[in-house]
Amino acid sequence: MNHHLSALCVIACSVSMMTTIAFADVETLPLWEVAVGGGALQVPEYRGSDDTRGLIFPIVYPVYRGEYLRVDDRGIRGVLYDTDRVELDFSVDANTSVDSDEADARTGMPDLDATLQFGPALQVRLWSDVPSERVLLLNLPVRSVFAIGDSLDQVGWTASPHFTLYQGLDFFSRHWRLGLSGGLEFGTEEFHDYYYEVPAEFASDSRATFDAGGGFSGARFIGTLVSRSDKSWISLFARYDRVDGAVFEDSPLVERKDGLTFGFIYTRIIAKSKKLVESKDWRNLRPRGSTGPGRQSR
Repeated sequence: MNHHLSALCVIACSVSMMTTIAFADVETLPLWEVAVGGGALQVPEYRGSDDTRGLIFPIVYPVYRGEYLRVDDRGIRGVLYDTDRVELDFSVDANTSVDSDEADARTGMPDLDATLQFGPALQVRLWSDVPSERVLLLNLPVRSVFAIGDSLDQVGWTASPHFTLYQGLDFFSRHWRLGLSGGLEFGTEEFHDYYYEVPAEFASDSRATFDAGGGFSGARFIGTLVSRSDKSWISLFARYDRVDGAVFEDSPLVERKDGLTFGFIYTRIIAKSKKLVESKDWRNLRPRGSTGPGRQSR
């Protein structure tokens, strides 16, 4: 179950400022929707691991567009502050659990529970172009990390400043949103030790003791391709990680400097609210008055 929950969360990563907004990033949509479907994910056991894992899972996918609580393809968010240029919300992220029997570098060491991350995220709209349906955002999330086992244990903090460019596209008779993101990763010593520390009791001739410090965790690049219609959602996802220069780079548990995660989700909407609300999403840029193929039934 931890694999499936965190898989959803995984698929679930300067130019001129604008002071007035001349495009329609507000749509009238159902307050809530429920979709069902399935997905697949290929993911490294952890960043720096040479072992990977494939997951196939069913999905019950709720969407909620409340004034302060929102659940969508960006995850679960509590909106704290929202203007035309700046959004401050409370966001969630996750990582899968690690079975040490499936990760050669951790053989004989304890398994790692899945982790769930909570914290504030500041998002700033830096630039947008309506005719090309393009927008550039700066994202500044800071999250507290909890290991989900028999209890909920705090295991450090992370920060992931990154830029994201969204681009609207039309093909296969559908409207799509391409997202390209890149940024740096940082973590506290406690978080890095959770994954990369080797205590003396688990050291061997081929695995030296190691105590990770806090600081730089590497770089991350994410690509997403999402299409939403009145009846279905399609999401494709790829994430490329590098740990060159990370404070844990010399850990014997780091077998390689890069890693690729990729997957997809397909769902059909089976129920929706009759109540409609205005839903703002900076990623959806269309000239005013345009409905676009993204609202067609498929």
